[in-house]
Formats: sequence, C-alpha cells, structure tokens
Amino acid sequence: MEASVNLRCLLVAVQGGQIILPSSLVVEVLPFATPLRIETAPSWVVGAMLWQNLTTPLVSLGRLIFRVTAEADLNSRIIILNTLGTDTKLPHFGILSTSAPRPLNLARQDITLDPEIPQENQQRSGVLCWARYQDQSVIIPDLDAIEAVLQPLVRRA
Repeated sequence: MEASVNLRCLLVAVQGGQIILPSSLVVEVLPFATPLRIETAPSWVVGAMLWQNLTTPLVSLGRLIFRVTAEADLNSRIIILNTLGTDTKLPHFGILSTSAPRPLNLARQDITLDPEIPQENQQRSGVLCWARYQDQSVIIPDLDAIEAVLQPLVRRA
C-alpha cells in the first residue's frame, strides 16, 4: 500500500483573495505596524520594518495580484516568511494578511488547477499558479519573482 503524501500548508487570506504557502516558510505572525517607506519600491511593496535586527520588506499581495487600493491594507497582520533564496541581505520578508493563517494538511487530490481564471489573469505578476481548494479559488504565489524585486531594494536600505 502506497503511503499518502501530504504537505503541511497555511491558507492565508489577503485583500482580494487567498494564497496557499508551505507552513515551513512561515516564521512568525505579527500585528500590523506602520512600515517605513522604501524609495523607488513598486506600489505593492508596502515598506520595510526592522525585524530581528534586519530590514525586512513588507509586501501586499492584494495590491500586486488583486489590484486592491493601499487603504485596504490597513489593520492587516504581518506574516514573516523565510525566503527561498540564499541572499543574506534578504533572509525574510513579510506579507500582509487580513487574518491569522489557517493550517491545512494538503493532499495532492485536495488541490487542482483553476479552469475558471480568465486568460488575461493567468500571467499576473506574483502568481505561480491559480488553483482550487474546497471549491474556492486560491493562489500559489511566485515567491522567486517577488524576492527578485525585493533583493535590490534591501541592498539600498
């Protein structure tokens, strides 16, 4: 009998939708604090905060993916993530969430590609894949692409 392979994930609500992240990436969930502005950052980079003595950029996936307004991000939580890369200047970054992440024990059959996403939305910045989980549309974010934008910003900070 073949063992079932499950992935421990977190379902994270962001302004405009939901994302799924491997739980191993999440370091800490913090209350919202007004970030410091980063000059020349794209509008979806909310700013930066000092976290564990490092300048940690904050990202609004709601702004990046769902095109919500900046005002929608007020009263969010900050979810600190480990980065996928090995850049010592960017070991973590934060994303804004509307609530505490919900843990999931995700099996392969629990998630499928979302066939209902219009063609023009399929190639949106920050999206690796549009999927369906329990009849809801969810996003698997493109963390590599997000980190590539953040790396030069933290080098200047």
